Amino acid sequence: MYLLTKNGNNVISSFKKIRSVFMFSFILVIVLNFVISWMNSVSVGRMWSESKAIGGSFRVYTVAGYIMAVTGFTMVYGYLLLFIAPYIIPLIPALSEFPVDTLISLADDLLYVMIAICIIPTGFIIWYQTFIHFWRKKTLKNGLTAAWNTFAQIRNTISVVKNMPSAIGRIKNAFFGKKGKKGNGVIIFFAVLVLVFAVLGGWLTASAIMKRADKKHDGFAEFSPENQKSDGVKS
Repeated sequence: MYLLTKNGNNVISSFKKIRSVFMFSFILVIVLNFVISWMNSVSVGRMWSESKAIGGSFRVYTVAGYIMAVTGFTMVYGYLLLFIAPYIIPLIPALSEFPVDTLISLADDLLYVMIAICIIPTGFIIWYQTFIHFWRKKTLKNGLTAAWNTFAQIRNTISVVKNMPSAIGRIKNAFFGKKGKKGNGVIIFFAVLVLVFAVLGGWLTASAIMKRADKKHDGFAEFSPENQKSDGVKS
């Protein structure tokens, strides 16, 4: 499970710190989130077709994992776009005086709200499933997984309660509170564009990995007539 991060009004200074001091840490977090999202997509793909056939809570858990994987890749692509925006936009002559800081702040809020809406409900489903799994099979691995998901779900819920209202307020103000401000429509357009590209990239990446894993893995193969017949032959 991922951890939600939100810097609120300090998002711009945070990006400046990242560029000057914490570049390595930023890259490390991006890489780790990408790897975790990749692993989640593979895990979902290995049980995708089976979950369709079985249905029930197993299907709900699988769909929740898929949404979580898409959200993870969206986080990676979204914050990569926000990171490179201050470098790319000034290179375009027509956008030389574009308010990049305002764009980053609005896009960050949009990403946060969208990711929070996806992570909180799916995170609860995943947390519940891992807790039940640990209750039925008490191993160190299952215990650590349940503990981490419990911590992540509590932290993310607190983050949403604390930061969601102000983020929504800033979004509302940007969309409806400054209609007369010059260039506000352009800022909204580019902020939404960042969100769309991030979500599209997350969905395409997670879906491609999931479908590939689904084709490679057949959870019902061991129950096929051919395998049932060959069960008595051991090499």
